[in-house]
Amino acid sequence: MTKFLLIPLGLFLIFAQIPFFGSPQEKPEEPESPVKGWWEVKYFSVSPTQYSKTGKGIIKAESAGSRSSLYKVVGEKERNLPILAWGWKVSNVVRSAIETRKDRFDAAARVMVVFGKEGPFKRIGKGEPSGLKIEYIWATRLPKGHLFDHPGETNCKIFVLESGEGKAGQWVYFTRNVQKDFKMAFGMEPLPVAAIGIQTDTDHSNEMVTAYYSEPILRK
Repeated sequence: MTKFLLIPLGLFLIFAQIPFFGSPQEKPEEPESPVKGWWEVKYFSVSPTQYSKTGKGIIKAESAGSRSSLYKVVGEKERNLPILAWGWKVSNVVRSAIETRKDRFDAAARVMVVFGKEGPFKRIGKGEPSGLKIEYIWATRLPKGHLFDHPGETNCKIFVLESGEGKAGQWVYFTRNVQKDFKMAFGMEPLPVAAIGIQTDTDHSNEMVTAYYSEPILRK
């Protein structure tokens, strides 16, 4: 008669979790960023904006009631360069946005510069970088040239570079002296640049916007 070996249920469950060949199970890798060289910051309970690379140095952002950011580390040799250059194009503005209200502050296009003594960041993908921040936005209501405090964040100043839909569908290019803008915004000598980010968000308005960015670069 064939004999069967009976294994207690608890011991069987332990054995079942041991991988074959005796090798330890590897931890799953973190999901890759949608754009190489950048890391994505998502926000609790909000669907992320869809970012993708569409050409050499061009990032596409598609927002439909969504919000997330892309950030990249600034290299040690670039941290004290004064000029930030980029271009952007939007399909439309966020028509119901009100930039001075925390619960209505959406923007069709946003470029963010984070300043800090510590850096460059050695680890990425761990949330937003900390430090003093300037945002350059394509606004809906506020006029070009307006400078104001972020309605929902501390240590963040906002410059309106474009406003309204007069140039929607067109590429608009900028060069900003971030050191001069820092002095104007914070009234102190500029800190080194630690990170640069972009964001297209419509989570408050639940509207739809498509934006394109030429990757911002620091130069002399």
